[in-house]
Amino acid sequence: MLARRKYATNPCQDKWGDEKVWTQLLDRVMCYAVVSVTSVDAKLGGFQVRMVCRWAFRTSNAYKETEISYRGVPGLRIPGLQVTAQESRIWKDLSQTTDDTITWNGTSIFLLDGYKPYHLQDFPFDRHIISLKHVDFVWRIEKDDDDFFDSMQIVWLTVESKSILPEWNAGESDIMAIQSVIETLDDQTTEVCSKFVIDLRIERAHKFYVRQIFFITCLITVASCTPLAMPLEDMGDRLSVYGGGLLTLVAFKYGVMDHLPSVPYPTFTDSFLMWQIITIVLSTFESLFLWRLSKQYPVTVDWVENGTFFGVAAGWSLVFMIVACCKPRYRTSWDSVKERSTAEEHDQDGGRSTGKRARMIPHSPWRFCPMAFPMATSSETEATAMTIMSETDSFQTANDLLPRSMP
Repeated sequence: MLARRKYATNPCQDKWGDEKVWTQLLDRVMCYAVVSVTSVDAKLGGFQVRMVCRWAFRTSNAYKETEISYRGVPGLRIPGLQVTAQESRIWKDLSQTTDDTITWNGTSIFLLDGYKPYHLQDFPFDRHIISLKHVDFVWRIEKDDDDFFDSMQIVWLTVESKSILPEWNAGESDIMAIQSVIETLDDQTTEVCSKFVIDLRIERAHKFYVRQIFFITCLITVASCTPLAMPLEDMGDRLSVYGGGLLTLVAFKYGVMDHLPSVPYPTFTDSFLMWQIITIVLSTFESLFLWRLSKQYPVTVDWVENGTFFGVAAGWSLVFMIVACCKPRYRTSWDSVKERSTAEEHDQDGGRSTGKRARMIPHSPWRFCPMAFPMATSSETEATAMTIMSETDSFQTANDLLPRSMP
């Protein structure tokens, strides 16, 4: 698998195999797939991907067998994902068909629905990998069949990743062949495979949040701290400006709550807004403290407050420039995202084990307790079985004594 460290905003392609092999071998398929991300629900942990595949392969024309029912139609099998085949068909390309071979072209449209955990600590600068693991290309009689009759021999595969969602950008995809077979033709070797792992890289488009949230809240914060430059005698007006700015910032935060993820841990946006609220609160306490000292040191207090205001304005302006210009360029590396995604898949597949076993409590055979107990010995197991059999026989005897209702 090719390792890519950079991110590209243009439609990206990843290739596997040799494009010229399918014209030299029979029953070897060339596939060009366009994978579009159609839905990402970080709150529910779901996603939907639309995969459009174009096929090309050649078969023998010895027996003039050209029926599609004999060839079947292309299909996909992906464990852990719900695959819906909207369309899948093939047809002959008469322009390239000869007396010995038949050239086939085809197209298929698949909808892939699945679930994955999303880590949103860096929201809105988060990156994610949608893993289409164990993609099995097969031949089916009908596109809606659950079973297949043969595996597809892929010699060339290209995946172009896109995103039709304005909130997400698609990056380069990764293709890795699983259990590929080496074939030799005219002293040339080529790989043939039917199962692949396809990883789609997506990252959130951040400009909306930078303009509509970070920029607006920075303006509110700086405007709320302007009482630091007001005369010390107007303490009532200064406190009212502080309180109005604080309420405005809190109301704005809850107003944009629909655009923020609801997670039990703080995100980058939550921390950004929280520090702005803390800045206004600290400015309020700073004004109250210096107001007590204004009669003794009026000139010094005035210089301190003016310097504090310009420091707050310059500091939050610098923070906004870093968030708008530098933060998008230094996101979490794709290698770290890949390692985290691989670890999650390993845990979901049962890689994490506690080493504890659960068994049925001997004195209560009808209740199952999922707690960890030491394994029962053979004598305890036989005693438990005899108890269950005796209680079952007693129940049957009691039922026989009950009067039977008339039909």
